[in-house]
Amino acid sequence: MPIEQPDAGIMFGAEQSGTVIPFPLARRRAFIDRHARHIATMRPEVGERYLDRQLQVQFENLQRRGIDLDIINREIVAMDAAIRAALWRAVITRGQR
Repeated sequence: MPIEQPDAGIMFGAEQSGTVIPFPLARRRAFIDRHARHIATMRPEVGERYLDRQLQVQFENLQRRGIDLDIINREIVAMDAAIRAALWRAVITRGQR
């Protein structure tokens, strides 16, 4: 028996038995807050490009891990919303510590 049989659902002699579900990206508070604070220091157009690139990186990482495309899209939308919300919090509370 070969080690890997592409598209057969069998790898290393065992059947694939589960679905990988990622930890919600939007709940990675340190990651979200770090990027929001960084974007807050940029000009708006630069910040948008930076955010788009970070979302693309996360999309590619989830794809490489074999996550279902519908789940990836949902996670990326939630992460985008979380970063934008954290960005507003960072901008509004700037200097109020």
